[in-house]
Amino acid sequence: MPSRSILLPLLTGLLAISIRYITYQVHLMDTKYHQWNNDEWHIDLISSPAYPIRFINAHHYHRYGSANNKNNNHVVLSLLRKFAVTPALDKVLSLMKQADTENIVPKILCNTDAQTNLSHRVQEFYTDIQHSQTLTYTGKIFLYATSYMSLTNHYGLLQFGMKHQVQQQQINEPVFIASLPRTGSTILHRTMSLDTSRFRHFDLADMVVPLPHPIPRWDTDGRKQKVKEANKLFQTIQWIYPGFKECLETMHGFRPSEAEEDLGWYDTGLGHVYMDPLMKLYPEYRQKKLNETIESKEVARYRYAWLSMILKIYQYTDQVTFDERKHTEGRAFLRQHPRPTTKIPWLLKDPNHSVYLPQLLEEFPNAKLIFIHRHPGEVVPSLAKLFVIFTSVDVIPGAVGTSAKEWGEESVKRMEYYSSGLVDFTREQNNNHNSSSNDQSSSSSSSSPYSFPSNSTSRIDLSFAQVRWDVPGAIEKIYKQLYPNQPPPSNTAKRAFQAYLEQNEREKHGNQRRSLEDFHLSKDDVAFREYNDMFLGS
Repeated sequence: MPSRSILLPLLTGLLAISIRYITYQVHLMDTKYHQWNNDEWHIDLISSPAYPIRFINAHHYHRYGSANNKNNNHVVLSLLRKFAVTPALDKVLSLMKQADTENIVPKILCNTDAQTNLSHRVQEFYTDIQHSQTLTYTGKIFLYATSYMSLTNHYGLLQFGMKHQVQQQQINEPVFIASLPRTGSTILHRTMSLDTSRFRHFDLADMVVPLPHPIPRWDTDGRKQKVKEANKLFQTIQWIYPGFKECLETMHGFRPSEAEEDLGWYDTGLGHVYMDPLMKLYPEYRQKKLNETIESKEVARYRYAWLSMILKIYQYTDQVTFDERKHTEGRAFLRQHPRPTTKIPWLLKDPNHSVYLPQLLEEFPNAKLIFIHRHPGEVVPSLAKLFVIFTSVDVIPGAVGTSAKEWGEESVKRMEYYSSGLVDFTREQNNNHNSSSNDQSSSSSSSSPYSFPSNSTSRIDLSFAQVRWDVPGAIEKIYKQLYPNQPPPSNTAKRAFQAYLEQNEREKHGNQRRSLEDFHLSKDDVAFREYNDMFLGS
């Protein structure tokens, strides 16, 4: 038996050799990663995970040789499932049963079907992550951990929603920017949201850290603190993925203090991040039937009911918190905080709305809709580039679903989904409008306010060029058509618009190269003739 004096140096030497070997494997994977970027992705300012993360991934890949090897028992995923996700899910299901019994929140959010569907979604999310051949070892862990966060937030928000006073709130003519993606909707949304005398909105911080309690729109100090909390989370992400924030800024910046899409609220309602199956797990997602996925019409109804509950929670919070502070702090509080306007509408935005407009109007029948139209041939490569950047840090280069050609094909499918939803909705509204116009017995008020072209106060359509070159002008046009009996933006709002636009000039943070050719697409692949004929006249 070897003596301790021999054994210790031997073990130390073996450990050093192992570390050196894995370090070499990291080098090989880094080389492959950057070569794949040069050949396929063409991402400027590309980010890589921190070295410890790459070391873990290299060790795992070397040991198992494949992300989906049958001998690959993902211990961390199993532990996360057993000790975090499953207890969080059970806790949510128990609260849903209570809500169903108390009959306060809408049944679609808490009945037996809702409970079954939530369990099924969370289970499928786990299975798809486990079987993914595309994600890295740590990519799977980080992705699944978001399910725990979503379920935790679900529980807290549902508790708030289970108050009679919350459900009694009335949502007043919400405004939805329901354009296709990559059409200038983000800059329009974030600029319009600065007119706080006319609109309520959600900042990214609201969605990232909604608990332990929502922060009122009027509470400036409280909102600053909420942004600090969100920034701490983003600093952790920045440590894991150094440079990723700067890379994302070239396409879509995520800023805790600014208005953000409604997607973050779907995450809290679904039990996992809404877009993850559509981006990081899309090879698995494409194997499912549409009516069995998160893109089904039934799930859309559930999402909009959940969003409606969130809006009511924040409206209730605005009023009740103000009254509580006024009672405890008196006149000093009133001098600093004028009573919040309770009847101003919400300003919301999500490209996915374009697919589910009938379901949106079922939940919000008095909604106002804003559309921005851009040639799909310009949208598709921009959308594909955004998907590539989002997923790049968590995938194995060369794995299924990572090539430029595959992303080009996937982006065309997504664009078909978005554009057909908008075309079908508009055609149906136009048919309803024409039927009413031709029916002599019908009153003019029965025609559809959502037909196109429209001069109604319920729908407005803008071109990408209008928004790109003159955001304040586009906003004035929106106010004039949707609110003909109200004044244009105030001088205060206009100054806020101008200051924000000067700070966020187009391409200030860079602009990623992208073209149809980069994704192996031709003009025929992105013709989208119905959409172009209807909205662009070409």
